[in-house]
Amino acid sequence: MKTDMGYWKKELDGILPGITAVRRALHRRPELSGQETETRQRVIHELQSLGIQTQEFQDCNAVMGILRNGDGRCVAIRADMDALPVTEETGLEFSSENHGVMHACGHDVHMALALGSATWLSQHREKWHGTVKWLFEPMEETLGGGKWMVEQGCLDNPKVDCVLGQHVNPRYPAGTFFCKSGYVSGASDEVHLTVQGSSCHGAYPESGIDAIVITAQVISALQTLVSRSISPFDPAVITIGTIEGGKANNIVCGEVKMTGTLRTLSEDTRMKLRERIERTACGVAESLGGKAIVQIRPSYGAVYNDDHYYTLVEEQARRILGEEHVVLRAAPSLGVESFCYFLKDTPGVYYDIGSGISTALHTPTFVVDEAVLLPGIAMQCAGALAVLSETDS
Repeated sequence: MKTDMGYWKKELDGILPGITAVRRALHRRPELSGQETETRQRVIHELQSLGIQTQEFQDCNAVMGILRNGDGRCVAIRADMDALPVTEETGLEFSSENHGVMHACGHDVHMALALGSATWLSQHREKWHGTVKWLFEPMEETLGGGKWMVEQGCLDNPKVDCVLGQHVNPRYPAGTFFCKSGYVSGASDEVHLTVQGSSCHGAYPESGIDAIVITAQVISALQTLVSRSISPFDPAVITIGTIEGGKANNIVCGEVKMTGTLRTLSEDTRMKLRERIERTACGVAESLGGKAIVQIRPSYGAVYNDDHYYTLVEEQARRILGEEHVVLRAAPSLGVESFCYFLKDTPGVYYDIGSGISTALHTPTFVVDEAVLLPGIAMQCAGALAVLSETDS
């Protein structure tokens, strides 16, 4: 079904006031990661009012809506639910009523867009067949509720053929499509390093082993791993973000603790650098008479846009939004996204939708131009229809 923005404006005009009201209600009542109980109930209410079956999950506040409409393929649409520990300073009439908590990353809009597509697709079942799932993910900003959802079968029964995700982007006018095929965001690992030496009086350093001196050498050595053991065409970053050590200016430090992050795209590079971080830190420390203890805790994986489905979605963007509103990103980001959990064994597409020029995400003055609702919902509906209609070819 070939459609343009004129078509979608007519189709969605009647539901936009209600979706706008839902978005504002969600914005007023933000909840932190792991505390999304009121948000969950609002999502369940909205889905059930559309005649969409809902499912809840153990150990998290996730919600899935599922709408079966005969035989066919299955597409999933994901939206995140949690807010941030930010005190809102926008001055909006529907500003957060929960002091110190704000939807500063646009998750209220993401939920509204998903509910908008749920509204239209549930009202126009004659235009498609198959199954649509809506995945409302909690804890995106912290642990990633998608992990629990996938483990509990949200992508099964029926098996999802493709999962779609959107994220508002304040760098572009409302309704701009910003994306690329292949990798769009990186993988993240937490790095915890402890360097152990031997404390002594600062006047007699020869009687101890200075953990601070060892730490300086460890950090320098770690910074060469990316520049000298990884191809410059293979993005990777090692950052040491915190250092804690020492008790007084005249005492040789006996122990230093550091934390950092490893960011990569390629899984092979990720595994290679994990091993080399440990081997390098331990080797440098040992060569200077000390000891290093390394713990690397895996976090989110990379997000990879499937080439075939990305082409389908980009085609919809060009047709609906217009060529002038399609911006192809030149390179992936090494930021992370819990959308990765849904892509572990399932192809999908994750793209940005411009939400109006604003201050950055995660800031107290971040605002969204609600003009994004029309193109955002249109893109979700068109994307779902494109995936579902492939059985007709």
